[in-house]
Parts: sequence; structure tokens; C-alpha cells
Amino acid sequence: MQKKEKFNPLVSIIIPVYNGSNYVAEAIESALAQTYKNIEILVVNDGSKDEGATEKIVLQYGDRIRYFYKENGGVSSALNLGIEKMQGEYFSWLSHDDKYTPEKIEKQIDALKSVENKETVVLCPAAFIDKDSKLISGKTEKRRFKDMELSKNVDVFEKLFNAGSFNGCALLIHKNILDSTGKFDENLRYIQDLLMWAKIFLKENDMIFVDDALVLSRIHGGQLTQTGRELFHKECTQMGDILIPEMLEQKQASRFLYAFAKYNAKYNNIAVTRQCLVQGKQYFSVVNRLKIEMIAIYGKIRPIIRRIYYKLFLKVKTK
Repeated sequence: MQKKEKFNPLVSIIIPVYNGSNYVAEAIESALAQTYKNIEILVVNDGSKDEGATEKIVLQYGDRIRYFYKENGGVSSALNLGIEKMQGEYFSWLSHDDKYTPEKIEKQIDALKSVENKETVVLCPAAFIDKDSKLISGKTEKRRFKDMELSKNVDVFEKLFNAGSFNGCALLIHKNILDSTGKFDENLRYIQDLLMWAKIFLKENDMIFVDDALVLSRIHGGQLTQTGRELFHKECTQMGDILIPEMLEQKQASRFLYAFAKYNAKYNNIAVTRQCLVQGKQYFSVVNRLKIEMIAIYGKIRPIIRRIYYKLFLKVKTK
């Protein structure tokens, strides 16, 4: 595949923020430091309740960014407003407590130069930093994809559910894809990003992988908890209600359903697993059904295993 040199689309970096006065400046600075210069930066203040501290910091950047304030509605609503207001051809999400490396956008645009379809989604790994921005681990996505590997949508969907969701900040997505897929679901607070990626790859949207850790994802207080477990199970049921009918309409319904059923069995979402098996019964072999039943057994004891692991090895108590 030949590179096309004259490819310089406008990229919109959208930063949703809520009570983010501690880290939002670092996020904005990392966006401004991009080596790829045809960008716009949109900061969406999701109704921060910190006596104006977040807004004061953001407004210091003047016309170098575009600033929007809205009533609090969650990250999905902030992203949706940013997408509505963006003028770019491509969407790039940056959480207010994360950072980009300077080459994030440039390397992802370079990857698009190597493919004919400019609406191909681009993914990269992330590395983890602590509250002081010190590197604490190497890149993620080590085993799922190879550098500059172009993957078909059904393969990406399977890997999405076999090995966990993608870091949303590590993606570059064409605006046309977002327009055809629809908005982030504002009724979800825990897995709205996973649902969006699933909807994207249920359609014929392929993906190319850039094997450089171009996103620095921050780990800080309160993240190693299971306080969202009940909400997670509830939202997985909602996700199943949305996705299963769409999967049944696909040419490769069996692959989509099998990946989704295994995921829900692993996380003990038994109702969703059964829904897959019943509504898509013609797509599951006896062997695959047995595999899912075995995974479901593991799913029931998995929370106990995790609690023991965190307590013994990480010295973290979980509920």
C-alpha cells in the first residue's frame, strides 16, 4: 500500500472535564504539544462543582482552545456535546486526567496514509502513569494486535470482548463513523465506551494498529475498587438488549454472539449469557455451549479470586 503524502485532515481533540483542576492543565498542554499541527482542542466542562477552579484554569488558554460549559450529565453527554461542536474530520478523546505523547496524532495520521480507506479506525497502546505523572508500567495491547496490522471489524469485535475494552483515548475515529453509529449512550455511566466501540465494529469498520504507547493513562486514588460492580452488571444487561438484536442481523452472527456470550459468562452476567444462547441458539454448537458453561462457572468464583489476589499481593481491600 502506497502512502499518500498530501493528507492533512483537521483532528478534533475533545477533553471532557469534571472537577479537574488538578490535572486538566497537563492534558491541555499535551494536546497543544502535538507535533501534528492541524488540530483543534475542545474542552467541555461537565458542570464542575469546584467553585470555578476548573473553569479558571481552562480559560487561561484563551483562543488556543474552544471552551464549552454544560450542566452536569456525565462523560457521555460531555463527549456528545464535543462531537456536536467539533469541526474536524477525525475525533480524538483525551480524558482530563490523562496525557498524550507529542506524536500521538501524527503517528495515527501517518498510519491512515498507508491505507486506502481513510475511515479506518486507528488504535495505539497506552502506558500508565501515577498521580505525579511518573511512568509506572509499560504499554498495554501487547498481545492483541501487531504493528501496522489492519484488522477486519469482526476480528476487532472478538478481541474487544475477549481481552477487555480499548482505552478510548487511544483511538482516532472518523466523524462519519460517529454520525452513522450514533451518540455515546448517556444512560450509561460505566460501560458507555465499550458499547460505543462494539457498535462501531458491528458495522464494517476496520482498524489499524500503531504499536507505540502514545497515551499516558493516569492511575490514582480510588480506581482499584469494585464499587461499580452492581452498576456494571445492570449496564451489561442494557448493552445486551441493544447489541444482541444487531448481532443477529450480521452475516457472521455466530462469531459476534460467541464472543459476547463468553464475555458475559466471564463477568457473571448470566442473564445476558442466556439471552445470547436462547436468541441465537442456531449459532451455537454443542462444544461452544459447553465452553460457555465452563466460563460461567469461572465467572461465579472470579470475584472471590480477585479479592484474594488484591488482598494478598496488592494489599488492597475490595468490597
